[in-house]
Amino acid sequence: MTLFWVTLVPFALLFVLLVFLRRPAYEAAPLAWLATLLIGLFVWQLPGMVVATSLANAGVVFLEVMLIITVALLMLNVLIRTGHLDTIQCAIARISDDRRVLAMLLGWGLVGFVEGIAGFGTPAVLAAPLLVYFGLPPLKAVAIALIGNSTAVPFGAAGTPVVIGFSGLGLSEDTIGQAVFQTAAIHGTLGVFITVFIAWVATLGEEKGRFREFIPFAVFSGLAFGLPYFLVAWLVGPELPAIIGGVTAMALIAWAAHRSWLLPVRGGREAADPVDTRGVLRGLVPFFVMAVALILSRTVAPLREWLAGVEIGFAGLPGVSPDQTLQPLFTPYFYFLLALITAMFLFRVDRATLGGAAVATWQRVRIAAIVLVFIISLTQLLLISADNGAGLPSMPQVLGQGLAELLGGGFVLFSAFVGALGSFMTGSATVSNLLFTGLQVDTAKALGLAVPSILALQLIGAGVGNMISLQNIAMAAGAAGLEAREGQVIRETIIPVLVVCTSAGLLMLVW
Repeated sequence: MTLFWVTLVPFALLFVLLVFLRRPAYEAAPLAWLATLLIGLFVWQLPGMVVATSLANAGVVFLEVMLIITVALLMLNVLIRTGHLDTIQCAIARISDDRRVLAMLLGWGLVGFVEGIAGFGTPAVLAAPLLVYFGLPPLKAVAIALIGNSTAVPFGAAGTPVVIGFSGLGLSEDTIGQAVFQTAAIHGTLGVFITVFIAWVATLGEEKGRFREFIPFAVFSGLAFGLPYFLVAWLVGPELPAIIGGVTAMALIAWAAHRSWLLPVRGGREAADPVDTRGVLRGLVPFFVMAVALILSRTVAPLREWLAGVEIGFAGLPGVSPDQTLQPLFTPYFYFLLALITAMFLFRVDRATLGGAAVATWQRVRIAAIVLVFIISLTQLLLISADNGAGLPSMPQVLGQGLAELLGGGFVLFSAFVGALGSFMTGSATVSNLLFTGLQVDTAKALGLAVPSILALQLIGAGVGNMISLQNIAMAAGAAGLEAREGQVIRETIIPVLVVCTSAGLLMLVW
């Protein structure tokens, strides 16, 4: 257990610096990476080439993440500077000018849909700046986008956390099918708590009663996503629940808000100028192009295989063998780029407009870049730490095994927290599943627990763990222009993580 406590040091350091000492992430992240490096060198005895390879891997991942943030923000800034986002804003105002409704529409429905087709932290990067543009303070916008990006995650990117995350373990289709069913049933139900919590965040600091009076609409919003999400997972599988759930939720939330259904009178729709329908449709064309291209790339098998097969590798670097590659036609930034190119041609964007959008984009991402480079370097060092001179398992495996030993017979109550730990460390539910699914299965068999139930808890935990991943927080904060307040974001998002993981464990006990 000594190694377990040693491996916890970088994460405890991050937590203390960010949450208790309230230091900015651009100070905390380098210290956490340095602590991880020292543990790797002196305890795990990592060779120099392994450390160099982790840095090379980090460089590839950093480039990919920064391209996602930069191209997405550049597209939004072009729409702002050409006035087309104003036109869309006016149309949305015809549905409702209530920020609580916008939090449901964009921070829940849109986020769920984008997670379903893209993943990779894209939903919060897209939704957070939109929420800021529509009037929410940046801190609330980032927290809402991250909290909303939770229920959809186990089936994000067309089911990648299941399809890829559970691969190579010899699990039967029936076992995976049961795990998918249980995940959707429990996570879909707990989605109601997520929407109620989003409403609570959206109304913090506002007049008394604003939260309480909105609870019925928040519950409706949760069910609007959760019910189709569950049915599709049960009847079809893991590829489409988040996509169908997101589309259905956006449609039903817009319909209910437009008719002021379940809303107090003061939160209903107010009279507004006539909508420029043609302008709205033109403004939505780039988003439509992106969505259609993403859906086709994820659901048409031959196209998916071809796009994913185009890779840029870096094996030729002297003395280093990074295993990370770029997939320039498959990663979300390519589809944001399609949207950006569409906007530039459709709206005839000139150099001055594009230059202004680029400057505005750089101002938002510069601090996030510092945070991301160290957090990604830390993550890649953890993932490669199995290749060590001390004959030890990787650091994440030591963490997982230590938790399993510590929890013993109460493992089912805390299994979801293992999945959340993986996402917290790596920013990816898929990587969390790759890291910890084998451990979860072995522990379930040793304790005589139902393997599908433990797999479902792993999926649920990996989903909500995205809320507290510093990588995802840095991406969303950078996109929304929120600087040096990551600790405050974690203080908002850690509550639903604790509630969902604990509730899922309790529900699984009586399943």
